[in-house]
Amino acid sequence: MPKALVNGLRLHYQRAGQGPDLVLVHGLAANVAFWYLAVVPALIGEFRVTAYDLRGHGYSDTPPSGYTSAEMAADLDALLDHLGVERAHVVGHSFGGAVALHHAALHPERVASLTLADPLVPALQRGRPVRPSPDAEAELRRLRVSTRRDSPEAGLELLEELASAHSPNGVADARAFMPFRAWKGSDQTAERWRSLLETTTAREDFGAVAGLTIEKIGSLRQPTLAVFGERSPWLATGRVLEETLPDCRAAAIRGVGHFHPLVRPRVFVRHLREFLTSTSDSAFR
Repeated sequence: MPKALVNGLRLHYQRAGQGPDLVLVHGLAANVAFWYLAVVPALIGEFRVTAYDLRGHGYSDTPPSGYTSAEMAADLDALLDHLGVERAHVVGHSFGGAVALHHAALHPERVASLTLADPLVPALQRGRPVRPSPDAEAELRRLRVSTRRDSPEAGLELLEELASAHSPNGVADARAFMPFRAWKGSDQTAERWRSLLETTTAREDFGAVAGLTIEKIGSLRQPTLAVFGERSPWLATGRVLEETLPDCRAAAIRGVGHFHPLVRPRVFVRHLREFLTSTSDSAFR
């Protein structure tokens, strides 16, 4: 199980394939399995793919602090150093999208392109209430989880309640709002998520802008793809990104919500491959 010692902690990572470097950054409460189930196998014929566990997730260490997008972007930069990667295409889902954006803002020379899958970015989410789709609302009600959320930390609150609602015989699955039902080891994933929020500064850090302002995002020049599930409660963020980023194209995947790379991996990979094919030739010159 390969681990890199970066910034005083060990980050677990996996690599496969040959070609231009492509780095996958998962979201909150997930791990490398989010990508390795279907996305990685579809890409390793064309790219050298690296996926890793964010600090506090999967098999990476859990320090008592350091969970803002800025600090996680520093982890990503140090991981690239460790692996000898000078420049890469970076893909981020949910909070992993904030990490990818922040890394591009701090180290633009290292990011050939950005793919943001339902990115959860504090500066863009504030003041935007979470409104799940009707199907997801029905699923949440069966779990007795609140469906009306107006606070800036709405997404974090939802994940916390879902972790508490998790049970091996529960009715939720990956098609709704349950990352803890999407892969093997979901019991441990839910427990680790609860522990992370209770024993570290992660709860406060995840909601911090940490310098990734709208103005900073607007300064990025990398080709960017923003992919959203048609039923995602954060769909409006895609329009903000299109308006803010100078070189951004957007795509919506029909019939799914926030976890579309996990639920519809073939469709997600098709959008990603088309985008990367159009940017790869010029991005690595």
